[in-house]
Amino acid sequence: MKTKSPYIYEGTGSAIDDYQKPKEQLINILQGGRCHNKSNYGLFDYKNPQHKRIMANLRTANIVVKSERWGEVADMTGWFDRFLKSDKSPIKKPLKEMTEKEVSKIIVALDGVVIWKNSI
Repeated sequence: MKTKSPYIYEGTGSAIDDYQKPKEQLINILQGGRCHNKSNYGLFDYKNPQHKRIMANLRTANIVVKSERWGEVADMTGWFDRFLKSDKSPIKKPLKEMTEKEVSKIIVALDGVVIWKNSI
């Protein structure tokens, strides 16, 4: 068995900061997005099938943002957040605080958006 020879850290910034970066990214993913802001109504639970349906509707309507890792993802923290806060939303509440019935109303509204966007 060969032993590896030691090497010198040549990255930018602190080696400790670079070591902690993946941990911070994992925490962001588990909390439902890159944004920790509680005022963002578009934060979602990736285990909830209704939330997955919302994401699918946004992708079908081509309401997406670029992602380095995934290519394109549904714009949950941008367009969807603004939609939930607008007068056009049937429920003006953060997604994670909605009941199943309230989320169903949002899904019906987004079905209409999908039809409208695809008819243009």
